[in-house]
Amino acid sequence: MQVLPGYTPPVQTLRALVAVARLRSFTKAADALGITQTAVSHQIAQLEDWIGGPLFVRDRSGVALTRLGAGLVPDIAALLETLSTILERTRQSVGIQRLRVSTTPEFAAQWLAPRLPQFCSAHPDIDLSVTVEYRRTRFAADEVDLAIWLAGPSTGSEQLTNDEEFAVCAPSIAVLLPERNALGVAPLLRYAGSRHTALDWGRWHGQMYDQVPATTDFDGGPCYPTFVEMLEACRRGEGFALVRSCLVDADIRAGRLVRCFTESTLSDLQYQLAIAPDRKRDADIVAFQVWLFDQMSPMRDRSGE
Repeated sequence: MQVLPGYTPPVQTLRALVAVARLRSFTKAADALGITQTAVSHQIAQLEDWIGGPLFVRDRSGVALTRLGAGLVPDIAALLETLSTILERTRQSVGIQRLRVSTTPEFAAQWLAPRLPQFCSAHPDIDLSVTVEYRRTRFAADEVDLAIWLAGPSTGSEQLTNDEEFAVCAPSIAVLLPERNALGVAPLLRYAGSRHTALDWGRWHGQMYDQVPATTDFDGGPCYPTFVEMLEACRRGEGFALVRSCLVDADIRAGRLVRCFTESTLSDLQYQLAIAPDRKRDADIVAFQVWLFDQMSPMRDRSGE
């Protein structure tokens, strides 16, 4: 590699170096950084080429630093920490607070996104970004301040919802439902991410009813890439959708969807709010937390009616 005057490796390359050294694995470092293992390997190879010697060797337990790497990593880690501190201090000096939120695709699209403009308008000094993923957040590694995820009761988080699970359909389908075997009137719609939210037709039906009609095919209906696309099909009258209360509250109040059966069950999983331990008392976190529970309050009240 030709070294140009004044050239220094990119920050992302230095971050990859520190991550591999800390986790002793290219794969784990890639997961922590949100990039591919190939990208990490390429960055380290370029850095070794630029420095002129190997920084890592493989041993029985994974990846280990060479003597050259061991002498370099502590200084690079300290440099990155100093750089982060300087940048964050500069941001705060101009009154901008950075708030990083992680949540699931369903909650982001159906609940959070329609309401976020209101929060941003009320708090123009907070720079808010949202990461959408099913994976459980690792606050420090993922650089996330606050997470909203589905889970059972646990210490260290606050329950946001009292969601029920029930079936919905378009009003045009609801008027056609017979008193018995109504699920046979239209297909049971599904979506690819349902395993992450436990919105499973077979499980739900087993909790609601003692007997399953022989003609019911819980996995035979159309399967859509996302929850949003499934709901769009449901609104068009293409079948039934199994949902959680907070994800369709606006659709039901607007009459776009209706609860087509009286049966419902309180979900074993609820949306929980978890906050990075070192950020719990920060003003931007408190502001978002207060706003979040204020917005959720009407739905929690309706679920208790």
